[in-house]
Amino acid sequence: MIGPYLTDTVVQNQFKGADEYGTPTTRDQVSIKARIDYKNRLVNNANGETVVSMAKLLVRPIDIIRASHSSRAAKSIAYEDTFTFDGMDHPVLCIGRIKSFSANFLMEVWVK
Repeated sequence: MIGPYLTDTVVQNQFKGADEYGTPTTRDQVSIKARIDYKNRLVNNANGETVVSMAKLLVRPIDIIRASHSSRAAKSIAYEDTFTFDGMDHPVLCIGRIKSFSANFLMEVWVK
């Protein structure tokens, strides 16, 4: 049901791990359909800090990864991921689930 509304294509840069200095070692790029909603909003990030989000992405349901990043499925998301659209990388600030009208769930990803 939500498929026709996902009119934008974004690139998800999946975090796979970091070296001893904390810089990402490898990132897989996955192209996904989304709906970009440009709206400034205060959200709480994974650390509990209140930050300003510049956009919200609505995407189909995907798994949230909180631990081992090395063996990830293609349809997963982590707080260390970034999304590329409009020629810029946008880090993930907040991930949530919302219920659609047809008992399915959607993911809303707030990005910087």
